[in-house]
Amino acid sequence: MPKFHVHVYAVVRVLVPNIEADSQIEACEKADEMVDMTNLFGHVPFRPPVASVEFADEINGFLVDENGDTEHEKSTSYDAEYRPRYA
Repeated sequence: MPKFHVHVYAVVRVLVPNIEADSQIEACEKADEMVDMTNLFGHVPFRPPVASVEFADEINGFLVDENGDTEHEKSTSYDAEYRPRYA
């Protein structure tokens, strides 16, 4: 039976409180600039500006790699309903 590595793309909610801005759009832009998503889970308790992180009860998609396919020629991306994204 074949084996696969499945990457589950889960949505997380990141709270960045008390951002001063002239608009909601500007607040979004500032939050985006402030949060280092690549190191987000390496720091518990979370460091400012992040106040909390939690699973948002949403799966955005999947990436499936086949064992032994070192060139990733058979890797496939799927949406949350298991439909291939690039069929």
